[in-house]
Amino acid sequence: MKYGRFIDEKPDPKEREIARAQLEQIVHYAECATCRRSELLGYFGENYEQENCGACDNCLAPRATWDGTLAAQKFLSCVYRVREKSGFGVGITHIVEVLCGADTDKIRKFGHESLSTYGIGAEYSRAEWGAIGRELVRQGLLHQNPDHFNILELTDAGRAALKSRQKITLTKPVAAPESSKHQAGEIACDEALFEQLRHLRKRLADQRGVPPYIVFSDVALRQMARFYPQSEAEFARISGVGEKKLREFGSDFMSQIKDHLSANARQIFAEESFREVTTPVRQRLSDTVRETLHFFQQGSDVAKIGMIRGLKEGTIYGHLDEALQAGETLALDRLLDSKAKQDIAEAFAKHGFGNLSGVVESFGGRYLHGQCRIFRTARQRGLLE
Repeated sequence: MKYGRFIDEKPDPKEREIARAQLEQIVHYAECATCRRSELLGYFGENYEQENCGACDNCLAPRATWDGTLAAQKFLSCVYRVREKSGFGVGITHIVEVLCGADTDKIRKFGHESLSTYGIGAEYSRAEWGAIGRELVRQGLLHQNPDHFNILELTDAGRAALKSRQKITLTKPVAAPESSKHQAGEIACDEALFEQLRHLRKRLADQRGVPPYIVFSDVALRQMARFYPQSEAEFARISGVGEKKLREFGSDFMSQIKDHLSANARQIFAEESFREVTTPVRQRLSDTVRETLHFFQQGSDVAKIGMIRGLKEGTIYGHLDEALQAGETLALDRLLDSKAKQDIAEAFAKHGFGNLSGVVESFGGRYLHGQCRIFRTARQRGLLE
């Protein structure tokens, strides 16, 4: 997503098109489950006759698969419904936004919020849906038209699969092997609670037919078993917890933590507090984010920075939020006055700390998405009460 944002800021449309195609080729190579040697030779116009080279990671350790029939049906159906309603195709990103129920200008402009496939993909994140869409392209069920902004088109095979509801097997993303044993460098935590959370994760993953790491990583579980989050605000600080996962899994995991604490004493690890550990270490920012940060620190407001840089205000807010997440210090009073802080705090208390879209919608345009997002990041860092 970050690289996509960089591409969108290129002034030349032809450069943007070429950069997107190159990025998609890199992503395809990284995600493919076939022989790496075959893929590389194919890129240079050569054929590799053998199916297994016996040397690359995919050939030495073939990737695990899962039954992705339902997910594939949703994605293919969404591609079909969008073209049926609008008379034209769109790219993977727009299909993912429709499936996830996003509220974007493009979706509203073309009336795609009225599609039967709008919002039916809440079980996966946008990144996961993107990977599913790209694999359907690799399987030949969808075609990306390189001559027309890589819009998606159903192939004959895709139409047949959609009509017959044939079983479609997808490849699991690469993940580091998990171990129940505490390894060097892992976060020290309540090991008994960690095991309980692993079993809960496995049960929830089996119910959804996905691998456990799709629910939460071991790092996230260890943080839960170390800091015992008991509220949405605390749970949202756990690594990998976004709006969707907080809404879908938060109550189950917090309930498990509560049950554990009712029968076991809370363990204390060194002298670290939740806030101290979760405050981000200052990270290196991209040039475009640092340029926005420079103008802001020089006293320019969001509207002026957007005008100077030729970018939308939403993009500027995104840059400032990224800087805040990376550990930079911002004059928050210039972005949120006392009334805004109070109103947004009350909205998060009402709609849930993870429900950013619900909070934004509740204001009806009175406060911008970027302001609410920055408020949440500042609260997560402990910069706002």
